[in-house]
Amino acid sequence: MSGSAAEDLNIDLVASLCPKCGAPSTATIFDRGGKVYQRSQCACHEPVEDLIFSDTALYRKLDEWNRLVFPDAPTADLPPGNCYCQQDMKSGNEPCLAVIDITNRCNFRCPVCFAEAKGEGSHYQLDLTTVRKMLQALLDRPVPCRSVQFSGGEPTLHPEFPAILRMAREMGFTHIQVATNGSKFADPGYAKLCEDSGLHTLYLQFDGMSDEVYVKMRGQRLLDKKIAAVRSVEQTNMRLVLVPTIIAGVNVDQLGPIFRFALEHSRFVTGISIQPAAHVGRVSVEEDGAEPFNLAAMAREFGEQTGLTRFPDDWFPLNSLSLLSRAIDRVRNQRSHPPLSDAHCSVGTFFYVDDNNRPFCLNSFFDLGGFLRGMAQVKPMSEQGLIERQISKIRQFSMLSSRLDKHKTPPGLTFQRLIRSLDAWEDKNDGRSEGWDQRGFNGIFVAGMHFMDAHSYNLRRLHRCIIQYVSTDGELIPFCSYNAGARLRESEELVRIEDRPVSGPAQVPSAAMPAQDTTIDG
Repeated sequence: MSGSAAEDLNIDLVASLCPKCGAPSTATIFDRGGKVYQRSQCACHEPVEDLIFSDTALYRKLDEWNRLVFPDAPTADLPPGNCYCQQDMKSGNEPCLAVIDITNRCNFRCPVCFAEAKGEGSHYQLDLTTVRKMLQALLDRPVPCRSVQFSGGEPTLHPEFPAILRMAREMGFTHIQVATNGSKFADPGYAKLCEDSGLHTLYLQFDGMSDEVYVKMRGQRLLDKKIAAVRSVEQTNMRLVLVPTIIAGVNVDQLGPIFRFALEHSRFVTGISIQPAAHVGRVSVEEDGAEPFNLAAMAREFGEQTGLTRFPDDWFPLNSLSLLSRAIDRVRNQRSHPPLSDAHCSVGTFFYVDDNNRPFCLNSFFDLGGFLRGMAQVKPMSEQGLIERQISKIRQFSMLSSRLDKHKTPPGLTFQRLIRSLDAWEDKNDGRSEGWDQRGFNGIFVAGMHFMDAHSYNLRRLHRCIIQYVSTDGELIPFCSYNAGARLRESEELVRIEDRPVSGPAQVPSAAMPAQDTTIDG
């Protein structure tokens, strides 16, 4: 590693876990040569340094958003004496999306799989009564969570998956998605069955537009099957998010081709969720000595491969949208689940797609950053009188319209159409309701979400987690406690395997294998 301690510039000090033994530690985050590293150390081991972000300027920009979104957060949040309790491994946020693994069985055995799912060995599949209790636990929270993702393993292998979808719909869940490898959705009849049962969105494993990529990462040629699954969904009113796991030296060059494919199918593909590979679970794909892929590398590469975004100007953290959600909640006098994740967990950009299927980065003609910062100034309705409320609506409309550069706006895009597009972005119900494809708006959200591993573990990020697993006893577990760090997935799955009915001697779960994938599927 180049550089020296004398050249390092400290950025932050965070609570972490030792990459070697998992013991509580303190980690220093610092700049070296324009890139961001994390140095972790516990009492028993020498310091370990790892690159976590390949551009310091973007990292500091994300810090600025954290200060805006979390104005009351302490400047230092280290537990005294590096003594962590169980509460330190939980999130202080309500989930924006809850994940329920309904089985650990999978029909693939991918060389990369954070869940270590496989076709052989001990398996479980949750019964309907257990799934209902887990769903009810989400509805019984102080602010009910009505967005759920069914995952695994490959959830479609659960023989009662359509019944689980119907149950979730009947219980009042407003956004129901599945994390899937797409194998069963290649059958149009199965896709239609899932739509009729209540499924809204497929979170589809999609690593590239080359079978060479799938052979390396999934162990088999899969491109035709992925395209067949997309075509099946296009015969329904469901929507798709493409989910590529990206590994340096393997499929970084697929970002552009994946976006072009998404654009060709933009009436149904509403987003791309890019997930840099984190070293948890199972991995046997070599990175060929390349610099680890991270969110900064993603944003830069996407712009270079598509020519559609500026680095870092057009990229914003997911938590910036919480300013919009909070403003809407204040005006409506309601409580929802704003995406209050840490800014370093996810960054993205949004494209308006015109009637000729041409993409325009929203920030190229609309001051998204200025608009979102302005949303932080919106007052609650209860603090305003009737006349002031009406004036406030006019002011907010004026503020929004003033952020639109009419000289750069795509042809045919009116202010009203933009508002409608943003409504669908913020409100998934509007975006997928009957006739959504004829309302005159279209868009694709491109985002990266980088899950933590031993090299980047940060308890501040963990405490702000908004994607949380539901255990069988109804407890919520942050994504990066379930799959990394404490890796609570292993103990939870052991309980499920031991509790399931068996017709013979119980099988012993296979030993955990080293290292990873980040697609939320099997």
